[in-house]
Amino acid sequence: MKNKNCCPKCGEKLKPLYMKQNCPKCGVNLMYYKLDERLEEDAIKAQKEVDSINRFSNMLKESTIKTPWHIARLILFFTPLLSMLLPMFWAGHKKVSLLSFIMSIVNHGFDFGALTADKSYLFAILAIIGVIVFSLAVIISSLFSSTKNGFRRNMIFSDINALVFIVLSNLVHYFDGRILAGFIVTAIIYALEYLLHYLCEKPEKRKGISTIVPSVLLIVSLIINIAVSYTSNYIRTIDKESNALRVVSFNLASPWGTSIDGTGSEERVIRFADYMKAASPDLIGTQELNSKWLEKLSKLLPEYESYAVKRGGDSDENTSEMNGIFWNKKIFTAVETKTFWLSKTPEKESRFTFTDENGETKEAGCNRICTYAILKDNGNKKYAFLNTHLDNSSEEAMNFGAELISKEIDEITAKYKNIRVILTGDFNQTSNGKAYKTISEKLINSQLINNELKATYQEWGYRDTGNLPIDFIFISENNKIKGCGYLDDLSEGYISDHYGIYSDIQK
Repeated sequence: MKNKNCCPKCGEKLKPLYMKQNCPKCGVNLMYYKLDERLEEDAIKAQKEVDSINRFSNMLKESTIKTPWHIARLILFFTPLLSMLLPMFWAGHKKVSLLSFIMSIVNHGFDFGALTADKSYLFAILAIIGVIVFSLAVIISSLFSSTKNGFRRNMIFSDINALVFIVLSNLVHYFDGRILAGFIVTAIIYALEYLLHYLCEKPEKRKGISTIVPSVLLIVSLIINIAVSYTSNYIRTIDKESNALRVVSFNLASPWGTSIDGTGSEERVIRFADYMKAASPDLIGTQELNSKWLEKLSKLLPEYESYAVKRGGDSDENTSEMNGIFWNKKIFTAVETKTFWLSKTPEKESRFTFTDENGETKEAGCNRICTYAILKDNGNKKYAFLNTHLDNSSEEAMNFGAELISKEIDEITAKYKNIRVILTGDFNQTSNGKAYKTISEKLINSQLINNELKATYQEWGYRDTGNLPIDFIFISENNKIKGCGYLDDLSEGYISDHYGIYSDIQK
């Protein structure tokens, strides 16, 4: 092939910017020399390109819309991308789907450590990603179905897709996860995919049998996966001595969660009630309780009486939180109940405000309260059961709230001699915080006898929140601790974005 910067007749090399019409050596007209031949060559080349495009276009038509079976297969190829939006697995103690995974990243960010902490959840996510990736590979492969090895190639890609799905799904099961409706729908799609491959291509008998055998085995494996009973162990039982008084503190996150991943409020209130029946506490201090939960718990837990006041200042009824307290009415009778706001005007609905070092007025993130009841047991012993939730955005508000609670405890103990004080609460800080230290100067952290430190806030398992608790049960010195622990059994799903804690004290 001659260089384009050379004369087409004599081959004389021309300068890149040579602009004259004739060759400087032989004088031939550079533009018109053998013009007809060159035009014919260009026409032939163009026709080849058109023929190539037509062949490719015909191949695509043959592979995708040749018959109604081809059209059905083409549509079916995209359905796994939709079935991934359905709940695929119960893993990581919640429903896992493509939608729930996307929402978890939007709401909580991506935390690789949290993702790998629960192996069932990790493999469930990998299974969903695998379906998406290999489904795209199957789609691309199917575009070349009408070629010589198209059928075999389609079956191989579908086999790889199904095999990866089966392996990862069995790993989910191995690590105590279980399948949900989305898995079954996807398995049916894969079985139909194999059938449509055969109906579309109709391979020769020998080639068809040798290619279909491994596919049939994979379909059988999928059916076995569906047929296996994926159950969980219900282990929510905690032994308690007959002469022990059990106290629970639990941030319920009642307005929060989503049904997409199985953390919806409606289902969690039932789980909480079931958990309390199994744990059998005598006193329960709750944070982030709302009126909907309070109404339902009054029916689900009829053996308890309760007292709760809305803190106010929230956007709507659903998020108007309460620090509800519950007591076993067979053991206790309420002598007095009270709620005060952790502000400079504790007797009325209000929010803590302060002036910072720059002279600007600041305030707590929201209204904060402490609720308590003076209770008398069957032996006429009196208990002051307080429950609070310190601020989450202002350290000044946390510290002020702790100081106000400390003063209220002084007033209670002055009014009721030898009263036994119990304080439950979400402090929104660890034991390193000033508010914690303020309370610990007056009361004892009943969890200190527990050698295991564990984060009580876990953000539904979507983020690593360390290993230090922010929820506490404090008791006065005239209480004797008999045991304590975490209410962290998630066998039936998340109760809250916190774990509960319990302490047993001698009656």
